[in-house]
Amino acid sequence: MARRFRLALACSLLACISLSSPHAAFAQEGEEIMALPSSRDELSDRLTEAGMSAAGVAAIVKVARDGIVLDTKPADETALPLGSSKVGGLPDLPKGVAWPMRPVYENAVELAEQFTADAANFYADAGVVPPWVPEAEGRAFADERKRANEEARAAALKVMKDAGAEVSEADLANATGLPADVAVKAAVEQKLLAETVIKPFPLPFVAQVDLAALAGEPGFDKALPTTGRLLFFYDMPVLPASYEPRGKAGWKLVYDDTPKAELERKPLPKELSDFPGAASLKAAAISPRSVVTTVPVGDSGWDTVGEISGDDTSIYSQWLFSLGWPTAAEGGNHQLGGWPRAIQTGMQAMSQLAANGLYAGDTSAFETEQGKRLLADAKDWRLVLQIGTDEATGYPFPGALYVLMSEEDLAARNFDKAWVVYEQD
Repeated sequence: MARRFRLALACSLLACISLSSPHAAFAQEGEEIMALPSSRDELSDRLTEAGMSAAGVAAIVKVARDGIVLDTKPADETALPLGSSKVGGLPDLPKGVAWPMRPVYENAVELAEQFTADAANFYADAGVVPPWVPEAEGRAFADERKRANEEARAAALKVMKDAGAEVSEADLANATGLPADVAVKAAVEQKLLAETVIKPFPLPFVAQVDLAALAGEPGFDKALPTTGRLLFFYDMPVLPASYEPRGKAGWKLVYDDTPKAELERKPLPKELSDFPGAASLKAAAISPRSVVTTVPVGDSGWDTVGEISGDDTSIYSQWLFSLGWPTAAEGGNHQLGGWPRAIQTGMQAMSQLAANGLYAGDTSAFETEQGKRLLADAKDWRLVLQIGTDEATGYPFPGALYVLMSEEDLAARNFDKAWVVYEQD
């Protein structure tokens, strides 16, 4: 969760600075968030109403994919049948099968150093000397940290005032800082993470999808199995980097077709129940809602659209905003199959590179011959499951998790080759 804390703090500053940008204005004032269309006819009508040409509408509708929105509501898990669809709670696995564990991260030493540094920063932000640092050294570090934070806020304040924003230094400090008790709590969590990444650890359970029960829904993605169930586990405390090949240790997508009578609900491992941060989700029952999903702009799948005018592309891009992102407070943020509701761009390309051993955190891999060869097939990665903001489960992230697989691996049922991308707005 270290990157989540750092991103949240950085985004607080950036959000304040960017209030005058068109995108920020849209996010603030916005338009009414519309539900995903339930049919291709509805999709066609809505795109036409948005102003797209007949040719542009036809191009988008042609590559649309069926999907199922997984609406949720809080549930008493004891009332949920074994093997039924749910987000959060406890997994239903075959008798004798243990709760999935992740191995030690290959870059565990690097991660441990990063988490320890983050812990020190949070302690310093709270005005507390990190317990493992000598008093004099720790006090000097805390003072320097305070000075750097004040300089950063002063610079941000100047930019905002130059842009005409009415904000005081106190307002900015409140918007970008953490209360001392919250900072100390974050520091404790980061230090514990430094200790857990260097050893095997249970993977938090995120969702279970009963494919057999959903296969009859109109929106069921025909690329998915029609029997059994999918179980998704993800290292929520660590939030493994999607662009890093070594991040794969931090998740597991399980396909299981064991008869439900032979399942048992696994108890929460002590390591997860004792963890001070978000290491488990509350159980929520799922209600399926069939939808028609459309291709994101700016990813490899856009190539499947074919010829489309610049005006139509611009109108379509704005129309996508009307659907919102899978972080909406209104819910409806989980999805099985179809095209993802992408918050950022490039998840297919990132998955293709990272899954094949190339670091995708910058542009270097994109420019290599190997990278270019791999990217030719990036469009073949497709969404299996999307998990977004959900008050019912206590989902801890300001973004969404996208579970993707290549069409070849999905057809071969190689679920161990799934890749997970995290995006936030």
